[in-house]
Amino acid sequence: MSSFSGLRRWWRETDDVGRVTLYTRVSVIPLLLVGPLVITSNPSLREGTVAESALLMVVAVVLAQSVAVALVVDRLVLGRRLTRQDVALWLGATLVAALALVALPIGDARGPGFLTVAAFAIAPLGSLGARWYVPAGLAVAAAVALLSNVRHEHAGLVVAVTFQLFAILFVVASAVQVSLWLVNVVRRLADADRTRAELAVAEERLRFARDLHDIVGRDLSAIAMTSDLAAELARRGRPEAAERAEEARNLAQESLRQVRAAVRGYRAIDLRTELEGSAALLRSAGVTSRVTAEVAELSDDVRTAAAWVVREGVTNVVRHSAATLCRIEVREEGGRVLVRVENDGASGPLGHGSGLVGLAERLRPLGGELTFEQRDDVFVLRADLPTSAVVQEVGA
Repeated sequence: MSSFSGLRRWWRETDDVGRVTLYTRVSVIPLLLVGPLVITSNPSLREGTVAESALLMVVAVVLAQSVAVALVVDRLVLGRRLTRQDVALWLGATLVAALALVALPIGDARGPGFLTVAAFAIAPLGSLGARWYVPAGLAVAAAVALLSNVRHEHAGLVVAVTFQLFAILFVVASAVQVSLWLVNVVRRLADADRTRAELAVAEERLRFARDLHDIVGRDLSAIAMTSDLAAELARRGRPEAAERAEEARNLAQESLRQVRAAVRGYRAIDLRTELEGSAALLRSAGVTSRVTAEVAELSDDVRTAAAWVVREGVTNVVRHSAATLCRIEVREEGGRVLVRVENDGASGPLGHGSGLVGLAERLRPLGGELTFEQRDDVFVLRADLPTSAVVQEVGA
């Protein structure tokens, strides 16, 4: 029961790529029984003309070849490239199974056996496209038809059986091709969603950078020119120097006011809106989110600071991890507001990015504390804030 609940929890927490990949991998398992069922259901076996030992041997080799080829297809479903060992396993198992069918005295069961071996031998070629498995299927179908009992009949029957066998082989290989195509499409869509989320974050930061540049760049240029003029007038002993210095000071104060207004508008974000936006951002990036928010009325400064922790934490999840699950928790406890952002898929050593450093500096005037840790591939970001904190503006 615990294993079943664990499977259900995994299914809820994994993304669409993992689900489609699992479905495709599991769908191959029933095909492993096709070979033994086809061979043992041959009508001639009911007459007892084939020894049980020979039948068991041919079923064993056909099943082994099916399992070997299924392992090769499984690697393709996972998006991995075939190694030389994989190709050797694929071709070696097929050759052994074919030789066993030729050598063992199994009578009319040889034809169905060859068909099963041929179908699994052609299946991995589905990953290479129809230009590979169509000619290979025609060649193998003709060989199977000639090796079966139809070689004793007229040539027209050989041709008819060849095309019937080719149709079966074509269906098997094309089914593998369609399955791999479906998995790759879902994988590319997930990559596109993640890229779109990263571009959205980058665009927002570029927008803010442009706003700051438009405000600060112009004013700093004016302040520099006015300061140079004031210095030159002072060296000449001109009374206008004081006026120019006063003008430079006024420009600096006005620029500081505009920067504060821009930053205040940028950072005055609502906690509830940020939680909803973070969940949508994670969903578009293919990350499952679990959001819990249990807080009473908070001051604007604390709500804004908590929202910034959520924003920075989710930004790190999207940009710096291969997460499939992210948990966001905001709760009030003992006069403190606790924010926690946890995600899996963390890679590389624990770093001190500029975003986290800036976030810690943002919380410090509020009496808040920011901590983070990484355990294996799980990254946890925590923030602890007093509920009654008020921001003290520096240089106001």
